[in-house]
Amino acid sequence: MAPSVFSSLVVAAVLSSGELLAPTATAHQVVLLPSPTYTTDDKDTKYAPLTFLEGQGYETVEDFNGWRRNNGYKTLRDFMEYTVADGADYYCGFTNVNAAPQPNPDGAMRSTGYTHDGPCEVWLDSTRVLQSDNCHETIIGKTYNLDYSSCKGTCTLRWYWLGVRFLKNAYSWQIYKACIPLSASARRLEVAANKSVVFDPTA
Repeated sequence: MAPSVFSSLVVAAVLSSGELLAPTATAHQVVLLPSPTYTTDDKDTKYAPLTFLEGQGYETVEDFNGWRRNNGYKTLRDFMEYTVADGADYYCGFTNVNAAPQPNPDGAMRSTGYTHDGPCEVWLDSTRVLQSDNCHETIIGKTYNLDYSSCKGTCTLRWYWLGVRFLKNAYSWQIYKACIPLSASARRLEVAANKSVVFDPTA
């Protein structure tokens, strides 16, 4: 989906990602529902940003969104589909797209909250079901509505967030992405199983 030729800014960010990863960085955004399956057990790797983009001159959300559109990236997903960090999957970072599918959540998604300015997107396969140029302003709280109706059988939820933080005297854009396999049929089986359970207060 991304342009065939990467911007020199993106290439520079990829090549220098090891230098830009701060060892003391902590997670600012983690998907909780549906929950990703990770390809690593290392907590610092799982929960920290995949990389930091610094020195590109992005100081506001408008700066980045304008740059993205001017450079041919129609969506945030387009911009983020590259190997962000060493050892990370091209599409999914450190999450396992081949993990066992989870039941579709009941119309909701939950995360630790969009604590910094920055755009985000959620896709179900090729359908974009959530988009905002600044999720910090438009998504309040940790649980928010999401329409899973386009996931008829199995599908993959793809989540992207680019959050800005003023860190060590520089504006640091933090890259997050995750892939979570889902199954509509697993959701139906879960609902049926719950309906079959009858509570007996005398038992």
